[in-house]
Amino acid sequence: MAPARDTNVEVESVASTEISTKLPPSAQYPLWKLVLSAIPWIGIQALWSTEFAVTTPYMKDLGMSDAMSSIIWVFGPIAGFFTAPIIGSFSDRCQSRIGRRRPYIMAGLVLLWVASLVFASSKYILPQPYSKWLAFAMFLVLDVVVNVIQTPIRAIVSDMASQDQQLHGQIISVVFQGVGALLGFGIMKLWDVPYEAIFQVILVILSVVTVFVLIQVCICKEEVYVSPPDAPRQSILAPFVAAFRAIFQMPVDLAKIAFVQCFTWYAIFGVNTTVSTWFSVNVYGGSADAPEGSPMKVSYDEGQNANSIAGLLQSGLQILFSLILIAVLLKSSVPIRHIYAVCLYIGTVALVLAKFAVGHSVNTAILMITILAIPVSATNAFPFALVGAMNKSAQEAGRTVDTGMQMGVLNVFICTPQFIATLVVGALRNRLSQEQALPWVFFMGGVSFAIAGTGAWFVNDRLVSQSIKEQN
Repeated sequence: MAPARDTNVEVESVASTEISTKLPPSAQYPLWKLVLSAIPWIGIQALWSTEFAVTTPYMKDLGMSDAMSSIIWVFGPIAGFFTAPIIGSFSDRCQSRIGRRRPYIMAGLVLLWVASLVFASSKYILPQPYSKWLAFAMFLVLDVVVNVIQTPIRAIVSDMASQDQQLHGQIISVVFQGVGALLGFGIMKLWDVPYEAIFQVILVILSVVTVFVLIQVCICKEEVYVSPPDAPRQSILAPFVAAFRAIFQMPVDLAKIAFVQCFTWYAIFGVNTTVSTWFSVNVYGGSADAPEGSPMKVSYDEGQNANSIAGLLQSGLQILFSLILIAVLLKSSVPIRHIYAVCLYIGTVALVLAKFAVGHSVNTAILMITILAIPVSATNAFPFALVGAMNKSAQEAGRTVDTGMQMGVLNVFICTPQFIATLVVGALRNRLSQEQALPWVFFMGGVSFAIAGTGAWFVNDRLVSQSIKEQN
């Protein structure tokens, strides 16, 4: 990475490119409109929750090996690495009469329906073994399409919010993500074995996503971007170049946020992809390969149920903690970066205890996973609020802003550690037994949270903190 440039962040956008995205400074939007701008996160998070829960058993049911059904998760981060910054860059410069973000959101929604239904119908479209490869191909398309949708959804929340509303807008997004996770788990509970009814599950989830996206699209009227008449003509490759230039020419303050994101998401993704197995194998002592009806198979299924309970409790705590966070920020003068750091340190404590103190205690295991709602809430709110505040300050000063690209750049530092975590988890599982490997995955996640928390102490939170003080 090229040396980061000192920009004092409030007076310069993240990436200086030849293309200027000039829009009028935003007004203070009513709270109800800000809330509805973030509402698609309910559907997006319900979709993610479902994908994490059903994909691996569904792919194994189609005949994919254990190793391959784990390796496929590496392609999601790769898709996000390339898709998010490119879509963000394209949407920053979109001159559609319905706005910059909405064309990409609507196109992504159509593709999401097609890819999801083909994925869920693979065994009816092609016979084995071809059905598993069709499902695999659609799984890759799904990862691309979800990034096509969620990058402009994240950006449109920042577009709609004023500088004073940036943190509130992102925390509202986190609340809706918690609601979405609860909804996703609740929908899956309608079937005894969700992956066996995957077509029906996906159909319900897609309907939920569509309803909430349409609410956002209808309510959030975007400013139409018009390229300046004197702007140089750009080649079709310009957005690609601009997107990846932004990664290598980040200013100091964005680089600090990216550092924290990288280590935080290493921890989160490592846990997300192994926690259900950890409950079944480590906490309950079960085995997925045991004969049906045997004690070890019963224990394995009980572990899956405990994981669902922990997921529901974590989602509930995420909603509650996000609301508490708003109240604390409005009533307290504690710097944002300190609250951010403490939330990540709580993640460290939870994952280290998961390694050394849980054993076969089901209640303790559920408690540790539930507590992870605190660092997850902070991670999904603070980085995007900080970047949004940077952009609004630059926009109101009449400078260039590339919000979509910047949200995409942050997504790169979410996807890269996910890729690394997938490889590390795979290596540990190859070298150690599954029962030995998973607690070490959690411990390494705890160390990663600690590094991220230490980095959070040094992020520049002046603009957001100043906005909160002015509101108080």
